[in-house]
Amino acid sequence: MEREQAIRELHSHIESLARLNVRHGLHGSEGFRRQKEEVQRLVREYGIDVRQELEPMTRLLYRRYFD
Repeated sequence: MEREQAIRELHSHIESLARLNVRHGLHGSEGFRRQKEEVQRLVREYGIDVRQELEPMTRLLYRRYFD
């Protein structure tokens, strides 16, 4: 997977975390945990600098779930 595609996928996963948490209240579910693991894998595997490479809203959501 190329780096730009990984960043787009990362955006998608972070937005999914927000939907699972806010709309459905599933922040303690298995699906939520798997989404978080996938986000962490993408960041680690592709060396994504979330402060520099994510859009502002996605960065804010990332910080909400990972900082």
